[in-house]
Amino acid sequence: MPFTVPSGRKVVVAGSPVIEELTAEGAGVKPGRLVKKGTAVTQVVVVAAATDKPSGWVGWDAEGAHPGASPATRDTAYTAAKKTPIFYGPGTILVAKLAAGQTIAKDAPLIPAADGELQAASDIAAAQQADTRHVGATAGSFPPGGMIVALAKESVTTTASAENIIVESLI
Repeated sequence: MPFTVPSGRKVVVAGSPVIEELTAEGAGVKPGRLVKKGTAVTQVVVVAAATDKPSGWVGWDAEGAHPGASPATRDTAYTAAKKTPIFYGPGTILVAKLAAGQTIAKDAPLIPAADGELQAASDIAAAQQADTRHVGATAGSFPPGGMIVALAKESVTTTASAENIIVESLI
């Protein structure tokens, strides 16, 4: 049976993620978006690029948002300085947001995009290093194109605007 976007004010479709209550910092912290640590360890901001290091997903009412802080719609941001449910846990099925201009097949790997959205991952370009038989990076451990954070659980094509997509979290 395929997963569907749940009715009601929830992001998690299936699974038992860990949920933390953190403070939204700045604009754009919306249900189903990827966030990273903000200025303080108790604050979060939406990821802005593939190379950001996400720490979780933004929840909504069913994930523990306070009624006075909860946004009206999935595309409305939490007010800055309001407590926000942030969840994470591999295997969690959730409703995320796919960036505009994407064509995604079911089970495709996804990486962060601007505004806490997702985009298609691409193959890593590698070349043999000069005077060695080694291929790849010479230092570091974070993927230069961004880490894979989710797998698509449905096929979706977006055009001029971002669309909801059911994904399996890898973070």
